[in-house]
Amino acid sequence: MIYSFSSKNRGNKFIDIEFIVEKIDSTEFDIQLPAWRPGRYELANFAKNIQKFDVKTMNNKSVKFEKITKDRWRVYSGKVKTIKIIYNYYANELNAGSSWVDQNQIYVNPVNCCFYVVGRENEPIKLNFKTVKHSKTVIGLPKKDEFYVAENFDQLADSPFILGNNIQHNSYYVKGVKFNLWFQGECRPLWSKLLKDFKKFTKEQLKVFGSFPFEEYHFIFQILPYKGYHGVEHKNNTVITFGPGYSAFEGENYEELLGVASHELFHAWNVKTIRPSDMLPYDFTKENYTKMGYLTEGVTTYYGDLMLKRSGVFTTEQYLKQLNKILDRHFSNYGTQNLSVADSSFDTWLDGYEKGIPNRKSSIYVEGCLLAMLADLLIRNKSKHKKSLDDVMKRLFLDYAKKDRGISELNLKNEIEKLIGEELNVFWNNYVNGTQNLYFLLKKNLSAVGVSISENKNSKTLAAYYGICTMPGNSKILFVAPNSPGEKMGINIGDEIIAVNNIEIKMDNANEWAKYFEGKIKLTLKKDGIITETKLNASSKLFFPQVKLALSKPDSELKKWLKTH
Repeated sequence: MIYSFSSKNRGNKFIDIEFIVEKIDSTEFDIQLPAWRPGRYELANFAKNIQKFDVKTMNNKSVKFEKITKDRWRVYSGKVKTIKIIYNYYANELNAGSSWVDQNQIYVNPVNCCFYVVGRENEPIKLNFKTVKHSKTVIGLPKKDEFYVAENFDQLADSPFILGNNIQHNSYYVKGVKFNLWFQGECRPLWSKLLKDFKKFTKEQLKVFGSFPFEEYHFIFQILPYKGYHGVEHKNNTVITFGPGYSAFEGENYEELLGVASHELFHAWNVKTIRPSDMLPYDFTKENYTKMGYLTEGVTTYYGDLMLKRSGVFTTEQYLKQLNKILDRHFSNYGTQNLSVADSSFDTWLDGYEKGIPNRKSSIYVEGCLLAMLADLLIRNKSKHKKSLDDVMKRLFLDYAKKDRGISELNLKNEIEKLIGEELNVFWNNYVNGTQNLYFLLKKNLSAVGVSISENKNSKTLAAYYGICTMPGNSKILFVAPNSPGEKMGINIGDEIIAVNNIEIKMDNANEWAKYFEGKIKLTLKKDGIITETKLNASSKLFFPQVKLALSKPDSELKKWLKTH
């Protein structure tokens, strides 16, 4: 089977694709386009981007076909042994999991636009790029003769590629493995700093697992002219969209770039090798439900920044700043009171990548990260730092993933219990499968390593006393706390504050006027297209607390956790 890619008119954003199917041994067969892509657990319905579709013999005679589901076609090949499927795909979205074409590049995530022949998923697939004028090819697949070859469809789906002329490249080696850095888009990579920092956190991650699961690895950056942050993991590569290019390697932007790169590299082990059993193998035709998003994304989020600290790329202050961001996201999300992180993982297929209805769900990234940190600290505190979550992850890699075994919730729980020496039923019921408040458990375990955590009043008056959070830069309401004065008076997400005590709101200053008047205020709102007035009394109970981390005693326990020297 051979795929060829081109774009006759890049301005119209269509990629032209030819798929040759050989060695047909039946009179009819089905081809399936994936309904979703690994790394984003929601139905994407990629078939909606196909405009033209036809099937021909190699002599260009028409072959009968019909569409039998939204993303599956049946081809009536008769006695023909080789046919070609000719179609196009609209590639007008540039993110880490999409496909895109412009005058500078053809960028393809094959999982978006490549079919597999049902029943032949494990056969090799060749890619032909000869019809595209380009000087540089970025892809994780090996090249044999004139083709790049995937050993099966699963590998093809995990092999995004860029065909272009202005791609910047450098590389480094760790334990004999070549790690490539590719930059597509306007930017000026600071190679000496990049190579030094990437090599440090790569070494640290390899210390956790002992070996790398692939022979080579590719960091593929799509650098944007505007602000952007998105990464998608693949078996031996990651695509990261990041911007703006003019400041990608400076200050906090560079910290964010390092964070997403470290996160995605950790995925090479955790999810691309270590995987929940209910997602092994992937079924590309439908939802693949799992309650273990706290392992796949939560543990990875925890280790992404932790590896930067332990490798010396981040200072302790930089690491605690990133952890503080996670904590702020946790404590500002009242959905944690309604849906556990395990159930929220299951529901990623429902609304996991959108804000959804008010206060409904948890985040597998945020809550999963905090649970991973707590598990790590529990193990360390019980074993006096002789053991850690590192030992659990290494065991999952060696004893499960390398033996093609998936991970169940019970497997993970048992492995942690072995190191702690006691059952984790209460922890699991209350915090993994339950919605108990994490604050006091965090306080206790962080204190043991010399870090204090405190809940403080939100600096925004509307948030603190009335339970109303507005969007940055305007006065539209973003969140409303349950049982707050705002909620009790029927204020809802999307309402817009026009005036406070009859003073018109300009330049996002609703909080300043609320602070000025204090206590009882009158809000003029634009609600459902109607201008209304609502009177609110400040609550004695505070909402949307802001959490602060501080070093209470920078002692040996902290050094052992963060490897602080």
